[in-house]
Amino acid sequence: MSTVAWAAWVALVTATALTTTNPYVLAILLAAIALVAVAAPRTERAGLGLRVMLLLGLGLFVFSIGAAMINTGFGERTLFTLPRASAPDWLGGLLLGGDVTAETLAAGAVRGAVVLAVLLGFAVFSGAVSAHAILRLAPAALFHAGLVVTIGLALLPATVADIRRIRELRALRGRPTGVRGLPALVAPAVMGGLDRAMRFAEAMEARGYAAPPAVPARTRLAGVAAAPLLVAAAWVWFYQPEVRWIGAAAALTGAGALLFWGWDCARRQRVTRLTVEHEPFILRIVARVSLASAVALVAADLGGWLPGGYNPFAGFPAPPFSALAIAPAVAALWPLPFLAAWPRPRARGGPAVAPPSPS
Repeated sequence: MSTVAWAAWVALVTATALTTTNPYVLAILLAAIALVAVAAPRTERAGLGLRVMLLLGLGLFVFSIGAAMINTGFGERTLFTLPRASAPDWLGGLLLGGDVTAETLAAGAVRGAVVLAVLLGFAVFSGAVSAHAILRLAPAALFHAGLVVTIGLALLPATVADIRRIRELRALRGRPTGVRGLPALVAPAVMGGLDRAMRFAEAMEARGYAAPPAVPARTRLAGVAAAPLLVAAAWVWFYQPEVRWIGAAAALTGAGALLFWGWDCARRQRVTRLTVEHEPFILRIVARVSLASAVALVAADLGGWLPGGYNPFAGFPAPPFSALAIAPAVAALWPLPFLAAWPRPRARGGPAVAPPSPS
């Protein structure tokens, strides 16, 4: 699939995870992400990144449940009791421990599942799409910011490879490779990374990657004013309902300032896409629908129109289950037909490689 299609998919996954508190929806979404991850093309390095993100997500899931167990005092269905402790008054007098209820554990599990779904979605996306393709997809106004991110993504795996090579050399020489050998790895790895960064910077300068062109003061002012206007608009909209029209006006003004900044910076920055990804018409339509669905989910959540919300503290009811509530999670499976129609070709005697985009 093309970079745009994968970006639309991860946008739908992120919007679905962040706009629901229903355990059924999150479970279906995690299953959909797992199925797409199995079918998606990825390299050995991307597979390692997926495993790392999976471990990180599971760690945050456990941490969320542990934090819910420590910060107790809510709910009625007590499961067990932990020793109680309290923080000093100058730290807010926070109470820790006490009765651990089923409601707090359910709420912590939901928060952890949301984080896990977002991390796995981005792990699949980064494994299926190269960093250079993401850079070509970035707007011209954000070209240099995307270039910095791309360089970081390219240098980090090289640094990890350096550390592995240094550990192997130390093991061959009989030096310790465990925790005691970590200080001896830092200096060679840092020096190698700095040397690689200097060579990379010289090569980029030789190829014409210079500083971005200067923009007028009005453009910089519009870019700086956009964020405060949007923050003020959100505060007025949620906390001052009687004057929401002011929040709407501030939001429109902030969005207009941000668009003006992006347009003016883009027209002063000349970039090329280098390559054009060809995608079938049906894939193009499905990707646009997926992106529009993500935007609609966020808008519906802000307006309070989404069904299927779940609050375990309201009597610990069973989560609601409806076709409309689980539809966004099921829709996250849409890459599977395209990945099945164009399977990954396998080199003779070698690992699977990513397929070219069908025309």
